[in-house]
Amino acid sequence: MAGAQNDGLSLAERRKLLAAQRAQQGSGSGAAPAGVVVSSAAATPEVALDLLVHNPRNARRSLEGVEGLAETYEGTGLLQPCLVVPVATFRAAFPEHAADLPDAGYVVIGGNRRLAAARKAELKTLPVHVNAKLETRERILVAAATENIAREELKPFEELETIEDLKAALGTYDAVARKLGKSAGWVSQRRRLANLEPEVREALESRVPGMTIELARSLGKIKDREKQLKAWEAERQLAEDRESETDGTKKETPKGKSKVPAQKKADTASPALDDAAKARREACRDAVGAGAGDLARLCLIAAQAPAAPGEAVALAGEWLTEAATGLSALNLSALAGDEGTDRQHQAAIALALAHCELHMSRTSGSDAPHAGAYVDWLETHTDYQSADAELAPTA
Repeated sequence: MAGAQNDGLSLAERRKLLAAQRAQQGSGSGAAPAGVVVSSAAATPEVALDLLVHNPRNARRSLEGVEGLAETYEGTGLLQPCLVVPVATFRAAFPEHAADLPDAGYVVIGGNRRLAAARKAELKTLPVHVNAKLETRERILVAAATENIAREELKPFEELETIEDLKAALGTYDAVARKLGKSAGWVSQRRRLANLEPEVREALESRVPGMTIELARSLGKIKDREKQLKAWEAERQLAEDRESETDGTKKETPKGKSKVPAQKKADTASPALDDAAKARREACRDAVGAGAGDLARLCLIAAQAPAAPGEAVALAGEWLTEAATGLSALNLSALAGDEGTDRQHQAAIALALAHCELHMSRTSGSDAPHAGAYVDWLETHTDYQSADAELAPTA
């Protein structure tokens, strides 16, 4: 009795230990399956590396940072278990990959990079978590996608491929959004990459100067090949011109000085954003990257949205930086003509949207006329779709 009550383990740890002991006894012989070792201290099964295989459906085409992880594992081992399913379960869910898998063992659903690093570090075993609920194609795809997207480990086209795989399994893109805990707009924005011409796609994958993920998504709205390529060429030329400007004026900027004064931390501090605010701000980034839209109407809306100037400039600067336009587009001293007209137009959109968004966040949409006008602008010029009925445009 004393041994059961005073073993120094918490109730949760004792439950894990009991589950591990039952797993060992599952074959009736009292021994763990070949290649599986159960640690009584952690109550976490450890599986021999030769029984673990990479997920053939893993969206990540390249496993980066493996060498750094391997160096860590050589000293400390792997602490976080890999999420796995038995090979038989995976074969049943994905019969098209049956020939790629061994007859026994486990398929790693979450932790493929960890597995690669462990092999490089020449570890013998890895801690695993066998999730018995992952027995269908849909559940395995959702589990893998959720882990990769939550960790922001996927590249843009890997993310797109994941979304398309989930759509094939779930039936609709709305279902994909719900399963991933994302908005329909989030999914729609990423799907635009499917419309990119090969030359534009190559520019994004090669990280050509001037190309950003936001710009690529905006270009994806253009279905006509020639128009899309022309728009990309214009953006690429602008990036080259800006780079030339920077090289020519760098020495004229006093050391330690910035063209746009740095804002105080108090000005830029903002509360944690909810999902609705995150979706709106992603739409704002898209609008700034595109540099298009009804600026006159937006400015009228923004003029009725009071916000701290420093905070609005800081938020607009973030969007302009991500759009590869740069914070200097907001520099007042450059408005005499040193900045290009297109950059000033883009900066005006960014600043107006920043005023609107900050006002929206502070009032939580209680200013119905302003909220309705702002949301209507986003829905007109981006793929943003409001889930809040009370934010519908007012007459």
